[in-house]
Amino acid sequence: MVKFTTLLVATVAIFAASASAQVSTPPREFNAASLPFDESEGNYTISGNDIHLEKRAAKTNVLSAAEQKSILDTHNKYRARHGAKPLKWNTKAAAFGDNWIQACQFKHSGGKYGENLAAGYKNFKTGIDAWYNEVSKYNYKNPGFSMATGHFTQVVWKGSKTVGCAKKFCPGSNWTIYICNYDPPGNYQGEFKKNVLPRKK
Repeated sequence: MVKFTTLLVATVAIFAASASAQVSTPPREFNAASLPFDESEGNYTISGNDIHLEKRAAKTNVLSAAEQKSILDTHNKYRARHGAKPLKWNTKAAAFGDNWIQACQFKHSGGKYGENLAAGYKNFKTGIDAWYNEVSKYNYKNPGFSMATGHFTQVVWKGSKTVGCAKKFCPGSNWTIYICNYDPPGNYQGEFKKNVLPRKK
């Protein structure tokens, strides 16, 4: 089975670092006040290059209760190692992610959440395990964003309180895309030292 992960792209308030560790420009943002319907309901599809929005029916249970529990348990096991409080489930973030991946495009939404993507894994647990395993490359003496560790830092980011995830099997590529959206988002430049703590002994 082919495994793919992509670097963690920051959201509207976050700056992503390039391969040369230079800070790049942030993704474009959209003004929620301009939406033709209530963004808080999560009843929209994001498509096109960045921000074409179309209303669609609301989803209440994107994943089963068992899948949600597995996602939370896996995240929270790793977060506990680094002194971060457990995440709670975020239904709106899950619906946002589900809406985004319907087009089967393996790329980041540029939305308001912190976001991790994976494809080609057996299930959410194995994808989250892979995100966390970037810990071996993280340098606590020089804290900051890296494309090699961006998934890990978001998983254990102390300031994040909730997560919502979704998945979609894409026949064209014959893989399942997994997406998790975190609120508040992590990976803020200048805040790594206080949010990504060394593993407890």
